[in-house]
Amino acid sequence: MSTPETTHPIEVLGPPGDRHREILTPEILTPEALDFVARLDTAFTRRRGEILTARRHRVDSLASGHPLDFPRATSAVRDDPHWRVAPAAGPTGRRVAIAGPPGPRTAADAPGPGSEVPITDFEEAASPHWENVLAGHLTLLDACAHHAPPHGREPRPGGVVPTVAVRPRGWHLEEERLRIDGRPVSASLVDFGLYFFHCARRLLDAGSGPCLRLTGLENRFEARLWNDVFLRAQDLLGIPRGTMRATVVIDTVTAAFEMEEILYELREHGCGLATDPRHYLFSVIGTFGHRTAFLLPDTVEAALTAPFMRAYAELLVRTCARRSARATGDLTEITGLSGDAPVRAADLLSAHRPDPAQAPTRQQIRAAVSLSLRHVEAWLSGRGTAVPDGMPIGGPAAELTRARLWQWRRQRLVSPTDLRALIDVESASMARERSGALVTEAREVLERTLLGDELPPPLTPDTYRRRLVFAVERSA
Repeated sequence: MSTPETTHPIEVLGPPGDRHREILTPEILTPEALDFVARLDTAFTRRRGEILTARRHRVDSLASGHPLDFPRATSAVRDDPHWRVAPAAGPTGRRVAIAGPPGPRTAADAPGPGSEVPITDFEEAASPHWENVLAGHLTLLDACAHHAPPHGREPRPGGVVPTVAVRPRGWHLEEERLRIDGRPVSASLVDFGLYFFHCARRLLDAGSGPCLRLTGLENRFEARLWNDVFLRAQDLLGIPRGTMRATVVIDTVTAAFEMEEILYELREHGCGLATDPRHYLFSVIGTFGHRTAFLLPDTVEAALTAPFMRAYAELLVRTCARRSARATGDLTEITGLSGDAPVRAADLLSAHRPDPAQAPTRQQIRAAVSLSLRHVEAWLSGRGTAVPDGMPIGGPAAELTRARLWQWRRQRLVSPTDLRALIDVESASMARERSGALVTEAREVLERTLLGDELPPPLTPDTYRRRLVFAVERSA
């Protein structure tokens, strides 16, 4: 369908499902909501393209040996002691955030202040099948309506409206089911736009406000783009500027060198930074995996306590303390983090190749192949989580495992021949375990990502487009 009487008509290509008609009209994909998303996408599609091109150039630059350092061009921002971010709602102490799929349980578990913050995650906690995306937004709408007066339930003790942070998909992903002039719409702007259009006013009326969790940013320019999106969205809906808040997850190694600049660009809407150690390690591997010094220790636990990871956490806490921002995430609770110690560029890059005796064993490699294959298959199937031996494995842990496999192959600790042989064994095992598993598709994706010269980002656009959208859903 196309939205009538709009400046930027948007076409919906999603296939019908059990709840497609209910979700399509009149609640989520209304003509007004689609027009709002289309206006955002049209306004920022050129800049998004420039950002993705810049990422490609940065990868090539770092691969050719260009040093990574704090940018000289923004030294004035770092040296200025006076600027601060917008005040955060609720207590400013460090808190833990719990990511979950965009479903009723995540919204219902929203706590009061001072405890964990649930994150409705549209990227990893649930595979972005069309049904999952739309049902997630319907859940958010239901939650907002539930808390908004006069239809809401009784407020929790203290009259505080529970807060759920929404994590939109990254800038590198596109929503193939929504198109403008034949091109797919940015998945980031679909997730943000539908949430903001339907929920912003309701949340403000209930005494709360929209809350975002931004991931995958690589530098200040990407933060500036998000801030401009926020400004445009508020203006389009007639909502006062600065009425929403965003926490930026520092989960790429390049962003670690621009923490203050990222906060500065988002200072009107940004309220904090968060660590994400497993995604950060994934970025370290993807950025420096070709360098032998950056071979991670033989266990993830050892990697998480490496000196460069402590420097990463220390710098994040220090940055937040200087700018009155909130520091969250697992590593912010490390004993001894003061936020006072200076962190140099060399500290963020202080990785040391483990002793050769610590090279991965064949058993470790096979276990990594098994988990990675099941993770890819679960994501392609729409489940979003692998469950080997009955134990759910989150996306970050599984993606880090896949990255380590790629690095072991890249640094010749396992040969392509042996890797393919192990994938054969685990594919056969998975086929026996579960009838109907997408074994062929999963193994093809895993082989392609492990045997390439570069490590693809988590949930690659290629996999999303070729496998998730068309191959899986057309066969459903």
